[in-house]
Amino acid sequence: MKNAKKLLALLLALVMCVGLLASCGKQAADNSASPDNSTAPGNSAAPETYENKIVLGDTTELGGDFRSPGWGGSSAGAADQAVWFLTAGYAVMESDQDGVYQWNQTAVLNHSEVENEDGSITYTVEIAHDLTFSDGTPITAKNYVASLLSFSSGDVCADANRSGMSGQILVGFDSFNRYAGPDGDYTSETVMTTVPVVDENGEETGETTEEETANPKLGATKEFSGVRLLDEYTYELTVAADQVTYFAEPNAALQPYPMGLFLGEDVDVADDGNGCYLTDNFYEKNADGQYVKGLEILGNRFDVTKYPFSGPYTITEWDEGTKQATLTINPEYKGNFEGQKPSIETIVYVKVVNETCVGELTSGGVDLLTAVTGGETTKAALAEVDGVNYNEVHYQRAGYGKIQFDCDFGPTMFQEVRQAVAYLLNRVEFCQAFTGGYGVVVDGPYSPDFAAYKAVQDDIELTDYSFSPDTAIKVLEEGGWIYNSKGEPYEAGASGVDAVRYKKLTAEEANAVTGDGARDVNKAYSSVANTDGVTYQTVEINGEYYMPLAINWFGTADNDVTDLLGTMLSNSSDLAAAGMVIRSTTGDFNVLLGNIYRMSALGYEGTPIYGMYNLATGFNSAIYDRSYEWRLDPIYFDYSSNKLYDEYDKAFPYDLENPERLSYEEAVEASGDKLGMDYLSMAMVYNAETEDEYNQWYQGYIERWNELMPDIPLYSNYYYDVFHAKLENFKTTPFFGPNRAIIYANVKGY
Repeated sequence: MKNAKKLLALLLALVMCVGLLASCGKQAADNSASPDNSTAPGNSAAPETYENKIVLGDTTELGGDFRSPGWGGSSAGAADQAVWFLTAGYAVMESDQDGVYQWNQTAVLNHSEVENEDGSITYTVEIAHDLTFSDGTPITAKNYVASLLSFSSGDVCADANRSGMSGQILVGFDSFNRYAGPDGDYTSETVMTTVPVVDENGEETGETTEEETANPKLGATKEFSGVRLLDEYTYELTVAADQVTYFAEPNAALQPYPMGLFLGEDVDVADDGNGCYLTDNFYEKNADGQYVKGLEILGNRFDVTKYPFSGPYTITEWDEGTKQATLTINPEYKGNFEGQKPSIETIVYVKVVNETCVGELTSGGVDLLTAVTGGETTKAALAEVDGVNYNEVHYQRAGYGKIQFDCDFGPTMFQEVRQAVAYLLNRVEFCQAFTGGYGVVVDGPYSPDFAAYKAVQDDIELTDYSFSPDTAIKVLEEGGWIYNSKGEPYEAGASGVDAVRYKKLTAEEANAVTGDGARDVNKAYSSVANTDGVTYQTVEINGEYYMPLAINWFGTADNDVTDLLGTMLSNSSDLAAAGMVIRSTTGDFNVLLGNIYRMSALGYEGTPIYGMYNLATGFNSAIYDRSYEWRLDPIYFDYSSNKLYDEYDKAFPYDLENPERLSYEEAVEASGDKLGMDYLSMAMVYNAETEDEYNQWYQGYIERWNELMPDIPLYSNYYYDVFHAKLENFKTTPFFGPNRAIIYANVKGY
C-alpha cells in the first residue's frame, strides 16, 4: 500500500527523528536544537587495559529534559535527545543506518495493516511478552498507549503545559480531546462566554459583552475509539481516512513508558470495547480548578529517579550544576530493532568547550568527541588521528548550521528583512571561515542525501542569496522600510535613533498577536542589549506606528558561530550602511531554547524579545514530513519553531475538515500559482500517492521556503567523530549518529 500515515506527535518519543546538531555534539532528533560550535582532538599514549566506560565530550549542554525532550514541541535540545535515545527503547519501529524505518524485531511479535471500507487504516501490533523496564516491571500494551492517551487529553494537557494533540490523526480524537472528566457538561448546545470588545483598529476598549456560543465540550467521550487494547500485549490504532498520508507504517510506532510518568500515580487504562479510556482519577481537580494529574505529569518531566527506563541505558546520576549525566547499562534491555545490545557499561556525558576540548581528549578527560567541525579544529583533529591512539569516522552532515528567525513579531516577521539579512552576509566566506573547506553552502532545508532532493535537484529553482548589500537595500525599500523615527524619508548616514530604517505598520501589523497569544508586542517593540546607549523602539506618530529595523539576536556563549556572525554580520559596515542594526545577546543554550519555544521553565519571561537566533539543524531519518508546522491555527503553535504564517495560506488555505486532495498541477492552477508553506507541507504528505507526486510537492515546498527564508542556512559541514582507540566498532552515518551507534561499539577488551 503506497499511502502512509502521519508521523507527528502520535509517535511521541519515537518519532523525534530529525535533529538540530551541534559541532562536538551528536545526531539528535527531528527538529531538535543545538548550538553550532567546533572541537578538536589531540593525541596521547593508549594504556593497555581500560575501564569499560566512555566519557563523551559535547559542546551541547544537557538540560535535564530527558523523559520527553521538548515536551512534544517541534524541537528540543540535541544533547537531551541523545540521552533520551539511549534510555527510551522498544519503539515498535526504529530507523536504521540509512534513516529508513524498520519494524523492531525485538519488541514486536506480530503486526498487521488493514484498509477499512471508509478509507481509514487500522494497525494491529502485538508486542513481545517478555519485555520489562529497567526495574524488572513487565511492559504491556497499556505502557504503549498510556502516553498517547495522556497527551491527547486537551484540558489536562493544558495544566501539564502540553499541546494535547498527540493522537490527532486517529479516529475519535476530537471527542476524546474534549473530554474533561465525569463532571463535565457534554450535552447543552450553548454556553455563555465573556469576550473583550475591540474597536476597528483591533484594540481592546476595556468593555466586555456576553455572547452565546456552541458548547466546546459537546459530543465529548471518555473513550478514544481509534485506540484499542485487544489484550494484555496487543494494541490497535485506526488512522482516520482524511489523515492517511504518504508515509507508511510509523503511525503504529508507539513506545512504552511507565504508566505513572505520563498519567500520574494510580491512573489506569481500560477498554470495554468502545475504545481506550483513562480512569476517572486522571481528571480530578484541586481547589484552584487545576487538574491534579496535569500538574503531577508536569512535575515528572525533569525527574530521572522516580520511574524506570526502557532503553539500553539508565540514568544513574544527573548533576544539574555541572550539566553532567552518567548512564549505566540496563541489564533488562533485550536489544534494538536488530537485537543489538550495548556492551559499554557506563557512558558519561560531559560539557566541553572549544578552547579546551582537544586537551580534554589528549589528557584522557574525554574519550569521544562527536561531530567535530570547524576549519582549524577539524585540521587539528585529523592531525591527531593515527590509527593507533586515535581513530575517526566521518560523513557529510545531513543538515546545516543556520540563523533562525521568529516570524510572528518584530522586524523579522517581514520577508524582506529576512531576505536582506541573507544578502548582507557573505555565506560563502562564512562557510569557508568556519569549516575551513570542510563544508558547503545550501539554500534550503534539505540534505543532498535525501532521495527526494536527488530526484528534483536538476529542476529546482532556488535563490542563492549571493552577498549583495545593494540588493539588500533594494528589497528593504520595496518592503516599505523607507522612513526615519519621525515618519520622514530615511537618510543614510544619520545618527542616533535615525541611524536605522523604519517601516510604517498597517493596523493588522501593529495589532498582530504572536503565536503564544502576546498582544501589542509590535507597538511596544524595542531593541535590547543597547551597549551604545541608543534604544530603538516603535514610535507612534499621529495614530500610526513606525517600527525600527533593529533585530534582537540571541546566540549561545562560547560559540564560534556566534563570534563569527558578530564579526561578519552584526558589526559589519554593510549592515550599518543598509540602515539595519542587530543587537547581540549571548547566554545559555537552554535559555535560547526557552525563548524559541516560549517556555517559562527555560527562561522565557512571557513576552517575545528575540527575533533571531543561531543554532543548527539536521536529519537522521529518511522521512521528510513538515505538516502542521506552518498552520495558521494557534493550536498548532508548538509544532512551529519559526512561527511563520504564510500570506498565501490565508488566501488559499489547506482545509483540514474537507481536504480536496488536489494534484500539484490542480493546486497551482486553483491558487493562481500562490501555494503557501502550510498548503505545500500538508499536501506533500496528505495529497501525494506516488513517489513522483511527493517529489513535486517537495520541490514546491523547498522553493517557497527559499523565497520566504524563515532560516538562513550558513553551512552544511562534514562531521568527524574522533575517539580514543580503546573504542572499537564505532561507526556513524548521516542518519545514524553517535547516540544510536554507541550500542554497537565496545571498549577494547570487552
